Amino acid sequence: MAGPAGLYWAAVAEDGGSLDGLERWAADARAREAAGARVRERWLRAQAADAASVAGLLLALAERRETVLVTTTAGPAHRGAATGVGLDFVALETPSGTTTLVTLASVAWVRVVEAARRPGVAAVGDAGDEQDRAALGVRLGDVLSQAAGQRPRVSVLCGTASIVGDLRAVGDDVVTIRADGAAGLAYVSLASLSAVSFLASG
Repeated sequence: MAGPAGLYWAAVAEDGGSLDGLERWAADARAREAAGARVRERWLRAQAADAASVAGLLLALAERRETVLVTTTAGPAHRGAATGVGLDFVALETPSGTTTLVTLASVAWVRVVEAARRPGVAAVGDAGDEQDRAALGVRLGDVLSQAAGQRPRVSVLCGTASIVGDLRAVGDDVVTIRADGAAGLAYVSLASLSAVSFLASG
């Protein structure tokens, strides 16, 4: 899958998994594909206007960087600050800086853990600026495709199954991971993913 050009993973690796790298990569991708990004962002804004939309709810929470607990249909829950919403995933950042991308299709329910805004968030820009930063305008496959060139260490959840290893390649509908130990290469259906966490190298 050919995603927009960018230096997403190089920035993430620099920051030890911080979402700062993801935000810089997303901004670069939007700049290079402005026309397509505007269409996708309009879709996200339409979702935000719909009170029954999970994507809209998460986008509103990401605008305020709320700390949330996202439970998936398979059972595992992911806690972190909601920092961005793509077309098919929400990005969460833990206090340690680990970034986890949870697919919207796997979200069962969302609970706000810390409702207060982070210091200074309300004073930065206007509501439109906050939404532009929170609406990443890309798909999970695009992010993984850009990251694969740097072979980041990831933890992948597919329902109740999990794999930890190095991300090697992303095709139209398959993700290739060199699993830890003697397990060798694992070929994971992109559609089956419920969450991907970028782990610190080492």
